[in-house]
Amino acid sequence: MKALFTTFPAYGHLLPMLPLARAVAAHGDEAVIAAHGDLHAAATGLPTRPVGPALSTLIATNAEAMEWRSDRGDDADLLAATVALFTTTAADLTFDEMSALVARERPDVLVAEMWDFVTPLVAAKLGIPHVRFTHSPATAVDPALAAGAEEAGAQRDLTVPAPLANVQLWPEWLETQPVEPDDSRIAISSSAYDTAEPVRLPAFGDGRPVVLVTLGTVVDDLELLRSAVDAVLAAGANALVTTGFTTTPEDLKADPERVRAVSFAPIGRLLDRVRAVVAAGGSGTTLATLSRGLPMLFVPRIANQPQIAAAVTAFGAGITPEPLAGSVRSLIDEPSLRVRAEDARDRLAARPSPEAAWSALRARVT
Repeated sequence: MKALFTTFPAYGHLLPMLPLARAVAAHGDEAVIAAHGDLHAAATGLPTRPVGPALSTLIATNAEAMEWRSDRGDDADLLAATVALFTTTAADLTFDEMSALVARERPDVLVAEMWDFVTPLVAAKLGIPHVRFTHSPATAVDPALAAGAEEAGAQRDLTVPAPLANVQLWPEWLETQPVEPDDSRIAISSSAYDTAEPVRLPAFGDGRPVVLVTLGTVVDDLELLRSAVDAVLAAGANALVTTGFTTTPEDLKADPERVRAVSFAPIGRLLDRVRAVVAAGGSGTTLATLSRGLPMLFVPRIANQPQIAAAVTAFGAGITPEPLAGSVRSLIDEPSLRVRAEDARDRLAARPSPEAAWSALRARVT
């Protein structure tokens, strides 16, 4: 059986699907990753196919099409631009190319991450079953996104089809919005992204606790990153930092004795070295951290990050302080945070493995 995995062109959307794709391959079936070439390096060992625009191209095209400027738009403009980014603009730039790719590859099933609204339309056009991969919580803007997907479909005389199944990575106990019952749901466990490739990470020479500071693969607020690092140092800990692909370790201008920085590394390797995590609140980083039983301090900024931060804080495995200064010591020392983080780890580990999820999904396809 052949499964073609598709994604919105951002690392945080692809990485959560890779354990399932690797389970497909381990079963003896064929898993192919279809994504912009910028993402291919993350899918080590899996066949990849280039498709769609780079994220920067998609954002720029959408801003031009929607006449959107972040310094001039109001909330309604922002919502419309966000919906178009994932639906109508994404379809304009990707639908034809994706359709041609799928026709060539002839997969038995398409697995589309939750914010890829183009692949379901391709599935409808070509008569191939598709699966939704849900890696983040339900949000208040989901109805607007669904309407945008319907608009993109109507422009092509297509109706958005229901998925054959919904592979659910995000756990129900971290949902903050009402979620409709879904008989198609297949739960899957969470694991921190890693690779078999050698990874060299900088080490510390003293015995201080180490805290990971990460705002994800795209860092557009260097001052926030620096403030988070300063808060870690003020708490007496060392900071292991990821600067993403838009800034460099040198941009931090931090104490080299107590700050070690890399642009990007598999989060599984980073989590091996730390006692706690300061993060923006992306779903992938959050689930990876909780899967290791580590407490979190959130500095949420955009998209669903405030919602995720609120959910983990309410669960008791994280804090969302205001102000940031002085809060990292609590992150390291407060026993209740670690107890709840370890509870989250155990709950996540109890979910079906990627191998079990693929077996269940495979049975539905056949």
